[in-house]
Amino acid sequence: MKKINKTDLVKKYIFKEIKDGNIKKGNRLPSCRKIASELSINKITVNKAYNELEREHKLFSIPRGGFYLVDYEEDLKIVQKEVDFNTVKPDDKLIPYKEFTHVINKAVDQYKNTLFGYGTKAGLSPFRDTLKSMFEKDGIYTTSKNIVVTHGAQQAITLVLQAIFQNTKGNLLVEVPTYNLALEFAKFLKIETIGIERRFNGYDFNELERIFKNENVTAFYIIPRHHNPTGYTLSENSKRKTCELCNKYNVLIIEDDYLADLGNENRSMPIHYYDINKSSIYIRSFSKTFMPGIRIGAAVFPESIIKPVLNLKYLSDLSSSNLTQAALDIFIKSGMYEKHIKKVKKSYEIKLAKAKEIFKALSPEELIWHVPKHGIFIWLQLPTYVNVMELEKKLYNHGILIKTAEEFFLKEYNTKHTNCLRLCISSVSEKNINSIADVILAIRSFKFSL
Repeated sequence: MKKINKTDLVKKYIFKEIKDGNIKKGNRLPSCRKIASELSINKITVNKAYNELEREHKLFSIPRGGFYLVDYEEDLKIVQKEVDFNTVKPDDKLIPYKEFTHVINKAVDQYKNTLFGYGTKAGLSPFRDTLKSMFEKDGIYTTSKNIVVTHGAQQAITLVLQAIFQNTKGNLLVEVPTYNLALEFAKFLKIETIGIERRFNGYDFNELERIFKNENVTAFYIIPRHHNPTGYTLSENSKRKTCELCNKYNVLIIEDDYLADLGNENRSMPIHYYDINKSSIYIRSFSKTFMPGIRIGAAVFPESIIKPVLNLKYLSDLSSSNLTQAALDIFIKSGMYEKHIKKVKKSYEIKLAKAKEIFKALSPEELIWHVPKHGIFIWLQLPTYVNVMELEKKLYNHGILIKTAEEFFLKEYNTKHTNCLRLCISSVSEKNINSIADVILAIRSFKFSL
């Protein structure tokens, strides 16, 4: 892959200083030594960038007197359009509108006698058969009758929590941090929720067993692959050990595998694969990699819970849309879905690789960052000298949207643990991934303002 051009990074830094009002027309620019120190690069690179800006008539130099800013009103605007690292949805350019319109028309023709009536509570039967075959390729062996089609993964989470906790006073264990809406659902349903830290390499299994022994845990909500918000993926050994402990203490696993289709370079299995008792719940989504608007998810339930889930679903929405199920069924069977996913994976991998190069080039030592090879999330643990709310505001003023982390944490975790950022690359174009450099430079600016 092509290396990040450090000369361009110097220019970006200068443009940001201008945008912030730290350098004005006629001002002398910081010395090459100072910029080199701040960006951890060579003075020669800084001098080269200054000379290029002078040739572009944006700077002028005085012999032995340094470089000065000319007029920047028109030429040095660094943000022309909003760059959104907050929203979790696919890039519009990757959404197969034309192809899906075709299969919708085909679905109407193929299922016209049954399509526009109320469907079954569990979902369209042919679609559930397709999902069964699809899941088997990922190590999830079940029957069609154990699969329920839902209105997105969020509805599946809500139904699961309602079904499990409507007749129990046990606790829900969650990873810290975790998906913010799962926390909100639990709070809304008045479920007692406790946490265990989710680390890069998994959990402290001694702590996990202590919690299972002493805290009356009924269920454990887990995002093992492409974790939201950190982007971490559990090792196979961690998945196996987690499953063994849950089975030992009779704790129900709620596995949220919302990005399963993005996969990994090495074969990465869902936790459900290691559940020999098949008593865990498995949730999958098509929203984040396909089309957010179709709102289709699916879940695999054990026999013990499927009946109350179906009853709750019926009370919630009667049934999921037959039309979107039928269209997605045709889209998957035709091979178009697999082709689409390959395109999405390639785009995300290119963006993540580019992001990693930028972090390697610009990141200060105090910034802890994680850029996975696959997935959509980048996780930043900020230095203590950074005020995350001020950082969010500063970047917003530059047209860059980010997601601060407090919503992903249980309330008892203090600001020391929540001084973090999640950057989502899914809806950002490959070109605009360079704006990560602006995020890093904004982080660095706090250190030099001390």
